[in-house]
Amino acid sequence: MGLFSKKDDSAKTDATETAPPTPTAHRKKEGPTPTRKEAEAARRARVNPTLTKKERRRRDAESDRRMRQEQLAKRDSDPGRTLMRDVVDSRFRLGEVVMPLLLLTLATSLIVGKNPSLANYVMIAFYLIVLAVLVDITIMWRQFTRLLEQRHPGYPKKGLFMYGMNRCLQIRRWRIPAPRVNRGDKI
Repeated sequence: MGLFSKKDDSAKTDATETAPPTPTAHRKKEGPTPTRKEAEAARRARVNPTLTKKERRRRDAESDRRMRQEQLAKRDSDPGRTLMRDVVDSRFRLGEVVMPLLLLTLATSLIVGKNPSLANYVMIAFYLIVLAVLVDITIMWRQFTRLLEQRHPGYPKKGLFMYGMNRCLQIRRWRIPAPRVNRGDKI
């Protein structure tokens, strides 16, 4: 078929014969047709509903919470982080009780502040607690790196030390995500 040639009438009649006629559904009109201004206002109200400050804040907080949960789930699904969590959660860590111990040490130092010899003993206790936590974290890191090399050879360790240290210093009940392993479980 050429570009400027006459159209073939037979092709036209075939197309009209094969297409079944479509019945037109008669709808009953519910009211007057809205003006363009009213229709646009209704569309805008559907897309961006008018909310009070309280409703908007609640909606924004919910969307932020949902987005944070998705980001945390994506971040925490990393195999290195999963193994780190299991290593930290598999046994009692001194870091879990370090904050209450340090607060107790601080309160004691305030109470015995007038007596210099007792204050020195309290400060020595403070430094011993910090040193014990650092030794515990070092042991945890060495255990983790040994397991990581066995299970995921060549896996990058960047950021995992701080992740493990932060997890060690949290009280077990408040850790997010919640521990998957019990204390004493073999990893």
